[in-house]
Amino acid sequence: MRNKRTADALQNAALLLLTVSALFLLLRTPLLPSGRAAASPAAPAPVQEPAEELNTMLGSVHIMVTADSEYGRYGQLCADSQDALVQRIIPLLREALGSAAELEAAAHQDFRDALEGSALYLDFTAQLPLAALAACLDESAVSQHGVRGAALAAGSGEEVSLYLRSEDGGLFRCATALPASAVEEVCASVSPNGSSFAYETNYTALDPYTLLASEVRQPPELQAGLPAGYTDYNLLTVMDFNAHTNSRYTDRDGAVVVEESPRTLRIGLDGKVFYSNAPPPLYRAAEKEAQTSLTDALRDAWNLATLLTGGTGASPLYLSGMDEEEDGYVVRFRYQVEGVPVCFPDESAALEVTVRGAAVTAFTYRCRSYTPSEESGAPLLPPAMAAAMASLHPDSGLSLAYVDGGNANLSPGWLAQ
Repeated sequence: MRNKRTADALQNAALLLLTVSALFLLLRTPLLPSGRAAASPAAPAPVQEPAEELNTMLGSVHIMVTADSEYGRYGQLCADSQDALVQRIIPLLREALGSAAELEAAAHQDFRDALEGSALYLDFTAQLPLAALAACLDESAVSQHGVRGAALAAGSGEEVSLYLRSEDGGLFRCATALPASAVEEVCASVSPNGSSFAYETNYTALDPYTLLASEVRQPPELQAGLPAGYTDYNLLTVMDFNAHTNSRYTDRDGAVVVEESPRTLRIGLDGKVFYSNAPPPLYRAAEKEAQTSLTDALRDAWNLATLLTGGTGASPLYLSGMDEEEDGYVVRFRYQVEGVPVCFPDESAALEVTVRGAAVTAFTYRCRSYTPSEESGAPLLPPAMAAAMASLHPDSGLSLAYVDGGNANLSPGWLAQ
């Protein structure tokens, strides 16, 4: 009898444990609006920590290295942060910004004269506020000038001048504490390859500081598509929505719309995500002021970019622009593969984030994944031919890019913009 009672007790305990486990699993199963149980979400969103460092968000650059010699210049298009030359130049730019004197307007002829000596020129391929560029380099800047390109030019003495160029033709100069030998050493370490600026050639219709490289590496073909982690469940989890919510519906075009007042998230079948939020904010740093600073806005947008890409498995994003508005900032990001930017036919950003007050109040996102293909595509047009074709569009620049119109396979090409 004692053994029977023991067996009955163990059996009851086992049944109780199974019942509790079943209830736990049932409560964790998301329900569709109709009340039916949904299948387990594919590729659940991993735990993703917000980004802290801003220096990883800068996109690729075009580089021109000049030298006081008869052999000309060295030019390189679409050099990313892993490029050895970029890794040598960025610390010098950081030191120059950290020791920069007051900016003053500069004449273009003086700038071009400076580029006849030892100089390092970076084209950021998109305009950024100087303060945003400085923040990405762990420095600060009081000026709000827009910066498209920057040059470190060694003078006749030991002084290095920092030149800043904006897209509207503005040009500014300041002295720095960077020694001329630091710039000259980098210039002497590369061999000229016959590259030039547009103002030095017959392609004068182009933006004068367009970098015309004499030789260009062939970028890979890409396979493009939605990442496996692009699911309603993952996006809701990343955005701190209730992943099991019934407060959602499917729009006529198939998009899932989730409303948790005052927030709305719209998840399209094609990878387009739209978010809007009124106060209280979704992302709020501890004890921020009512109006966030440029650096805080940049960090909030970068944190969001990191969470979205990490939660879905999409390709990494890189800073491509930032505008200050009356009550906040708009920060834009793009995709790039091996340094070559990915553009969209409507010229929109891959991610555009609006930061107002101390919060992300809206964003639009194109969730995409790009993988280099082993297949080889058609070779690029020769650089000289591409420059001739681009010069038919006055004041445009010339660069390499992929254009993603929704196709599964993307080929690189020349882009005049």
